[in-house]
Amino acid sequence: MKILFLSASVGNGHVRAAEALEESARGMYPDGEFRHVDILELTHGIYRKAYTSSYLKLADDAPNLWGLIFRSSDRKKAFRRNAAAVRAFDRIEFSRFRSLLKEFQPDHLVCTHFLPVMVLSNQVGRKEWADFSMNLVVTDYYAHGYWSQMTADRVFVGCPEIVEELVDTGLDRNRIHVTGIPVVRQFGAAMDRDAIRERLGLSSGLPVVLLMSGGWGSAGLPEIAKAVFAAGRVQVVAVTGRNEEMKKRLDALEIPSGSKLTSFGFVDFIHELMAVSDICVSKSGGLTTSECLAMGLPMIVPNPMPGQEELNADYLAEHGAGMKARSPGALRLKLKELLTDEEKRNAMKQSAKSLGRPDAAARIIRTVCEPGERPSRG
Repeated sequence: MKILFLSASVGNGHVRAAEALEESARGMYPDGEFRHVDILELTHGIYRKAYTSSYLKLADDAPNLWGLIFRSSDRKKAFRRNAAAVRAFDRIEFSRFRSLLKEFQPDHLVCTHFLPVMVLSNQVGRKEWADFSMNLVVTDYYAHGYWSQMTADRVFVGCPEIVEELVDTGLDRNRIHVTGIPVVRQFGAAMDRDAIRERLGLSSGLPVVLLMSGGWGSAGLPEIAKAVFAAGRVQVVAVTGRNEEMKKRLDALEIPSGSKLTSFGFVDFIHELMAVSDICVSKSGGLTTSECLAMGLPMIVPNPMPGQEELNADYLAEHGAGMKARSPGALRLKLKELLTDEEKRNAMKQSAKSLGRPDAAARIIRTVCEPGERPSRG
């Protein structure tokens, strides 16, 4: 069995989802042959930079403009025009991708971004492309129209609502599978929370709030941390990634008496930090949201970016597993509620746990690899 996992480095979520799927496939089928490729790495540098930086720059510098583009492009005419533009670039920009397919000859493609399926949509029906199944994994809790790819054999989604959204675009209901969004197995593993807290120097008698990523523009985590500390006595664990300047600003904060701050740069043990936390304050990217849900960790999302992150935050709020905070004051108020109301905090944890799908990667791989006739492509 040979599976080619395809992601696109537009943010980190698509790549992390593909890594989770590859990890699961290797564990389930040790004799298989698997490869994970970022499709944008197979394009010319100018195309790759334009494709990735346009999203990242707008998301960081002009989130409202990004939200407008997100909404206006979520229409049949718009995403069909985009698909036609991608196909126009096909012979120039994706020749290395086509060469990889011929060289690797996979049994299945599993894509965590819609771009590879969009690129191949005009190849369906040609003899040389007929021997692999095309599978698409939606990585948010809302399906933008670009995810409605009629030539995909299967589309895997995180919740039942997306099924109805995709059916409304004309996608065959029988091709859509509700599995959850794939996360690496660490987020579903049993952990000794007391031992982790002791190693990190955290008290067992005081709530722990995990801070990740930014919000409110350049103010970032320090501004969020100030609002958190103003909500009451709390232990804050903050992760700044590779942003060294942000970590310095965070470490320079004056910490109120009775509270504590522990900060990290880049770490590879986020799952352990989530395990010992009571609340996570973070942006609501699809993978971060899914990791928190798999851990039964409720979220407060500060000023969610218009578009998919706001819709992910709406999903959490609708199901009682999270809240949105539009301002530092709103964050302070909502967090104070949770810090002083253990019953409400526990109810949110239970809601998060009920939505979590730590086995999503295994379910997807099992469905892709199980014998049976593929549905005919549109």
